[in-house]
Amino acid sequence: MSDANAPAETPAEATESKPKGGLKLLGGVVGLIGAGAALALMAVPGQEKEHHFVGPYHLPLFEEEFVSNVADNHFTRFLKTSPEVECFAYDESYTSTRAGDLLYRSWLQNDLGMLLRSMSLDEVYGGTEGDLFAQRVRRTCEPILFPVHIGATSNPLDRDEESGLRPGDSYREATFRGRFHDHTLKVDAPSHTLQLDDGEPVPFSGAEVDLFVPDQTGEGIFVDVSTVERDFVGEVKVGVHGRIRQVFLTQNIAQ
Repeated sequence: MSDANAPAETPAEATESKPKGGLKLLGGVVGLIGAGAALALMAVPGQEKEHHFVGPYHLPLFEEEFVSNVADNHFTRFLKTSPEVECFAYDESYTSTRAGDLLYRSWLQNDLGMLLRSMSLDEVYGGTEGDLFAQRVRRTCEPILFPVHIGATSNPLDRDEESGLRPGDSYREATFRGRFHDHTLKVDAPSHTLQLDDGEPVPFSGAEVDLFVPDQTGEGIFVDVSTVERDFVGEVKVGVHGRIRQVFLTQNIAQ
């Protein structure tokens, strides 16, 4: 038997009980939104991670003073200098790896010495000429510190395991200086063609050790195709891993 006189539920009680269900629903919605945001941040299949140069980093080019003759007085005068550079790279450890490469150090000493022997002390020290000298040092040293890689190799002269390609004999004369993760070399080994970015396809026989492959602007790289994987068809990343922004010529002593 119902109690007709029992007090009805007050509005306060009804209000107090409703938010619990509402909070549960809101929590579920927030959870779904959070899960959706997390999924959105996850890597999408086929979407490559963006790569950017970071820095700047400071790097002395030589462990000790660099000494070279200059053109004055029939090359009897010389200059001692400690060049340092400000550079950007995908990874700071790349520059330390290069600094430990004996071939890198040999090319650096050779090319910087050739540059100094072609110049007088007035060109090294004199006003605007001094600034031009720093730029010439940068242009000389940058391709040695940051050479072009073909494929994901730790050493720039290594053979790319996927395609079988490697830099050609004239690799140091490459005019192409694009960033590694922004450029590709299209390889069609069965059809015997290579294509750098949007450049014209370059035919090869398979015996070339110094094939020049230009991009759409005419700048290019030298490629050794003698060890190409004969059935490989695909794209290989190609380019440099960093750049020099500024050269500092400290502790210059002329004698």
